[in-house]
Amino acid sequence: MYNELIGIGTFFVTFILMLVLYRIFGKTGLFVWVAIGTIIANIQVIKTVELFSVSATLGNVMFASIYLATDILNDIYGRKQAKKAVWLGFSSVIVMVILLQCSLAFIPAQDDVSQQALETIFNIVPRIALGSIIAYIIGQHLDVLLFTLIKKKFSSDKTFYIRAYGSTVVSSIVDTAIFVLIAFYGNLPNSVVFEIFITTYFLKLLTTISNVPFGYIAKSMYRKGKIAE
Repeated sequence: MYNELIGIGTFFVTFILMLVLYRIFGKTGLFVWVAIGTIIANIQVIKTVELFSVSATLGNVMFASIYLATDILNDIYGRKQAKKAVWLGFSSVIVMVILLQCSLAFIPAQDDVSQQALETIFNIVPRIALGSIIAYIIGQHLDVLLFTLIKKKFSSDKTFYIRAYGSTVVSSIVDTAIFVLIAFYGNLPNSVVFEIFITTYFLKLLTTISNVPFGYIAKSMYRKGKIAE
């Protein structure tokens, strides 16, 4: 149960930190969260752990927080701001990959102790990096679009959960399917690829169901004028 307890703790720490940035920096704080969160999630996804007796990659909680951040931006500030955040996240990953590859290209000094560790972490298999980037940009844009469409029918504060659940549940299927197919199809047996898809999507869905209350907290802070702008 150790990993499960750490996972629950990480979940609360992640979303509380997101709210803190929003409280202190307002809309800019959410933009920053999406940018740094996308980088962190793409590093976390390298690590595989055992959760609830199944193998899973990290990063699902952070990716879920990014989806929630764009949903909050879309709900309070409009679709244009949400799409801006999506492109900020995408640009952050591209910049990270390019600059880190430049860093790895340097010949290390004889007494250097970090080159091998950096290569292990940041020499990401091209298919996995490509799958993550493509899945992110398509999934996030689909999430923003679906959220906007659902908002036309369910626009009150009380129905925020319908907009958040409806958009993220569908976009996460697409996001996960694209990532798993690009990263693993052909390299692993089809049954294993399908298992990775199911477990990854289940964890994303579980996190999504649990994180919407934090969206209501963010909206409440905004209504009460507690958000710095």
